[in-house]
Amino acid sequence: MIKAMLRIILMPILMVFRLLLGTLAFLTTISSAVIGLGTSVFVIFAMVEFFIGYWQNGIALLVLALLVSPIGLPAMANFLLKRIDGACSFVEGMIL
Repeated sequence: MIKAMLRIILMPILMVFRLLLGTLAFLTTISSAVIGLGTSVFVIFAMVEFFIGYWQNGIALLVLALLVSPIGLPAMANFLLKRIDGACSFVEGMIL
């Protein structure tokens, strides 16, 4: 009885949550592809800074390139999305 009531209450919330997760995964995929292009721009600017003698600016640009590369912030976003998806699956498994 309680489990059936819990299903009725939580199912619309979980459906909205799944839709939101799908939308966020799509946006993360598209943004990491676009930001990947920005990584190459940062690396080119860093190399220019190294060649003209401003190595501090070059290092700063390389750090920014690392953050926006696919192993930086987009990887953290994908990690968080997977963990949230796992939590949602756990709740679904508990009520179904």
